[in-house]
Amino acid sequence: MKTIKLGLCIAFVICQIGLSITAKGQSVAINCGLPNNTCSYALPNNTEHTYSVAMSLFAKCNNGKDCKYKWEVTNGLIVGIPAASPSILEANAKDQIKVVWNNTNGNGTIKVTSGQPSAGDQGCSECPVGLTQTKTIPIRYLGTPGNIKINGAAQSGSYQINCGTAPINVSVDPVANATNYVWTYPAGWTLSGSGNIVMLTPNAGAGGVIKVTTSRNDVPGLTTSSQLTITRPVPTKPVINSPDILLCNPKTITATASNATSYNWVATGGITANSPGNTNSAQITGVSDGTVKVSATSSVCGVTSAFSTPINVKRSAPQPASLLVTANGGGSPDFMCNGAGVMLNAYTAEPGTQFGIWTSSDPGNTILNSNGGTAYFNSYVNNCYGIDITVSNCFGSVQKGITICVDNCAKGTPIYKVFPNPAKDQVKIQFDDGQAIERLPQTVTLLSEVGGKEVRAIDATAQYATAAFEQERTITLPVSDLPRGTYYLMLVNRDGTSENVRLILE
Repeated sequence: MKTIKLGLCIAFVICQIGLSITAKGQSVAINCGLPNNTCSYALPNNTEHTYSVAMSLFAKCNNGKDCKYKWEVTNGLIVGIPAASPSILEANAKDQIKVVWNNTNGNGTIKVTSGQPSAGDQGCSECPVGLTQTKTIPIRYLGTPGNIKINGAAQSGSYQINCGTAPINVSVDPVANATNYVWTYPAGWTLSGSGNIVMLTPNAGAGGVIKVTTSRNDVPGLTTSSQLTITRPVPTKPVINSPDILLCNPKTITATASNATSYNWVATGGITANSPGNTNSAQITGVSDGTVKVSATSSVCGVTSAFSTPINVKRSAPQPASLLVTANGGGSPDFMCNGAGVMLNAYTAEPGTQFGIWTSSDPGNTILNSNGGTAYFNSYVNNCYGIDITVSNCFGSVQKGITICVDNCAKGTPIYKVFPNPAKDQVKIQFDDGQAIERLPQTVTLLSEVGGKEVRAIDATAQYATAAFEQERTITLPVSDLPRGTYYLMLVNRDGTSENVRLILE
């Protein structure tokens, strides 16, 4: 009887344990989150999908969230785990993962199994072991269109078609799982047909982008696409094969453009451009200055290009304002130590201008050697000298110059500048800050070029006592009432020596 009682007891205990496990009724369930919040399908093409697990009827270990979970994925990769096992992840408190499904047409599976963590609070040691769920996830794959075909030949990047309105056959190979094909095309074109093969009719000359976008009805927002840039042989912006022109006599010029059937010459000012037949050459005539430009047209494409960069056509004498004369790259007047020598340079952007003779206001006391637009000047006599150059073209000539002041630099003669020169309303004489007042000129006199007649004089010593001079170190000489022309500004020092500056009033 004792043996019988023990057997019954063991049987009773086992029965009770079995009843306890069954009574708990715990289970795990996989929930599907972003991006589509459904388990009915998943998107490929590197889209991350979030999956989480929930344990029912277990309040401990943070409601089961901190239990150990083993995740297993087929036909996809778990995000953020080592490449050695990218489809399996087992870790404590791993109740959520992200999966990227393979870019394939088929199903994937995701499986989760519960377990007890290796460490944690006391309640986690009671985590159920072996609860599992597996879900099959249909991967809604959509293929990508291949290269667009023009009249049956696949093209990539860009493709040129002739101008005109001849229809072209446009297609792509059928795309896996695509239910819709949407074609876009350049403005002015028309489309007939649908699906992966259509007919496009261009307008005469417009290019642009042909694009096909595919989608599938059961996945809102999932699209793939392919495109091709279409170019047409439209005329390029012409280039006139000539620099600016001095038009002494009628002249023929040409222009260059691609894909042009005619050229449209336009002249401004007193210039005329004549091109019989609207060719790429034109005869230029005129009575005064102006410009010439040209555009190109393709009659096949019905397109006219932008105008070329215009060229200047000159039919007048050189302009003084366009002529620049400098000494050693400086302005006017310039300074030179006695016997040092300077290089003079003349420059003009006007076409066809010829540099002529350089002259000195005092040839007996100066050395002047010239060659075209450059000259070498020197003097061993302290004074200010006017150096002029004459430039000309077939319509006339003009003279312009610079003033070079020569001094014995070792004497410590006051350093000054006279500006503006040429002048209009007033002339300013500005002295260097480092010069003592007693070394500055006592009088400033303006003399006419003809006869050396005094036309204006200033007592400079009175000016030096003013607050304005102390601040700006400048003497101002009004000249607005004087006749326009050439004058000499004479500065007389305390020791009786003087310096002259050639001054132009205009």
